[in-house]
Amino acid sequence: MNLYEHEGKAILARAGIPVPRGVLVRSSEAVGAAHGSFPLVVKAQVLAGGRGKAGGVRGVRSREELVVAVQNLLGSTLLGESVRSVLVEEVLPVAKEYYISVIYDQTAGRPAVLFSTSGGMEIEASHPPRRFFLDSTVGEKVSELVSEDERGELRKIIELLGDAFVGEDARQIEINPLVRTSDGRFVAADAKVALDDDAAFRHPEWSALEERTVLGRGPTDRERAARAIDAGPLAHRGTASKYIEFGGDVGILFSGGGASLANMDALLAAGGRPANYSEYSGNPPREKVASLARVVLSKPGLRGLWICGGVANFTQIDETLAGIVDALREVRPRYPIVVRRAGPGEEEGRRIMEEAARELGLTLRYFGAETPMTETAGVLMDMIQSLPPNTRINPNLTNSGDSGPFGNSAVA
Repeated sequence: MNLYEHEGKAILARAGIPVPRGVLVRSSEAVGAAHGSFPLVVKAQVLAGGRGKAGGVRGVRSREELVVAVQNLLGSTLLGESVRSVLVEEVLPVAKEYYISVIYDQTAGRPAVLFSTSGGMEIEASHPPRRFFLDSTVGEKVSELVSEDERGELRKIIELLGDAFVGEDARQIEINPLVRTSDGRFVAADAKVALDDDAAFRHPEWSALEERTVLGRGPTDRERAARAIDAGPLAHRGTASKYIEFGGDVGILFSGGGASLANMDALLAAGGRPANYSEYSGNPPREKVASLARVVLSKPGLRGLWICGGVANFTQIDETLAGIVDALREVRPRYPIVVRRAGPGEEEGRRIMEEAARELGLTLRYFGAETPMTETAGVLMDMIQSLPPNTRINPNLTNSGDSGPFGNSAVA
């Protein structure tokens, strides 16, 4: 889980690492809370990198400039993310900038410290950081790279940062830049923190963090509905809760994570626009797959559905496809459907899908292991492109239309 800057700085502050004085602002009416002397800096809180170049960091020298900057940033879209808050901070008197990060080195199987005597944008290219393994000597080793009067304070910050990395179950904690001010203080001017989701059971406090998705925004109603699928009495068997909503018109029901990524590339290469990413695996029961399929099919504006996966090892093809048919019976879509599945129960799975197609009047093509997964992306796009331009779910709906818990799935 990637953290917003203000959340990362809260971790640094708890660890004893100095951060700038500042306040989080979520509405233009709350600007009054952003007290302090000018100049100030207003920083959009987004998860994507490169916000400075994109206009997401603005210096202000008066109350009027502050109000304008906050109003312009809040609610805007920056690097594909909706800006829901801004961090208003003091401007630091910078004498020197450094780069420091603690990461988990997967090759070595242990944490490592990256350090550069230059901080700021694109330092990886201009001043590649040195790498040291995180141990009891790392503070001493890194401090040797700076002037003698800086060594003691820098050594302390490295030790605190290492403790925070371990204690917070982080995958990365980056300070860029770590500023040495003109009065000799070290201050973390920015913070990039990623936490290990698998350690959430040790951190009940994480539940208080803002909801977010990998797209750097709050979850949609459909994403929330999908998250709930793996809860309850069937939680122990398989997963069917992975759903990320996009703006396209091709519904996706994938099985298997690695193959899913290759298939998304194939769909894009074939000219398709995915309406979502979804994936089920681990032999989930019929009920779970049906619930996921209902979420996928509920999105207005779909013009095709792609059900695809590699050759399964132990996921039952017949049971999972039966779950998808349960959802199709409720929707009876008019758009084309392409299925590519193989594995245990594949013959019965094909029979279930083809019988449903005849019964429900579906436009469906079914492929097995004899056809590469990525090839079927082109098949679906050919079928979609042969449709009349106005063929879609209920033409009275727009992508913002909504009915029921997570979308309208009525057919025209």
